[in-house]
Amino acid sequence: GHAAGFPILQERQQQLRNKHSSTQIKRLFKKNPAKRRIERKQQNEQGTESSSSMIPTAQFETARVSNPPKMLPNGWNPPLSKEELKGLPTFPFQVKRTQNKPNDAVGFLPVYSEFRKDGSRITTRIKKVSGDRDAFVNELRAVLAIPIPNNQRDDTVRIRTGGTIEIKGNRVREIKEWLAGLGF
Repeated sequence: GHAAGFPILQERQQQLRNKHSSTQIKRLFKKNPAKRRIERKQQNEQGTESSSSMIPTAQFETARVSNPPKMLPNGWNPPLSKEELKGLPTFPFQVKRTQNKPNDAVGFLPVYSEFRKDGSRITTRIKKVSGDRDAFVNELRAVLAIPIPNNQRDDTVRIRTGGTIEIKGNRVREIKEWLAGLGF
């Protein structure tokens, strides 16, 4: 009878092992930290959307050019012609293209993507912005539909020291097309 009783013992151990402890059950089904975080986030979003996270409206029209600025695969685009520039307002900010190209070639718009933390965190950086940077950031928000957050820490746009403007996510192409349309 010894050999016959052995599998039963194994089975009983198996049954015991398949039960979750009360802590595990709580974590799995009731008070899962991630689930609670998500719920809290959703509540916050629903609560604050109506109150004050708003997208500013654009002050400046981009050039209504019959054909939008052509982008080469490497991100370069020709600047607007003199005629197209005539119809544009003067902006309180300036964005200078990169320089020191061979044969005095026209440079690139200074918009770069940066991949940090194994590519899980992507930011877009805009350099060489002079003049009223706050006006620039306002326009940028309007064009990319980035709301002004209630909490400064949650902002996806920031002006770094040195004047580089940093945006979360890879928005290089949209920004370059917008700047090209403004005639920079």
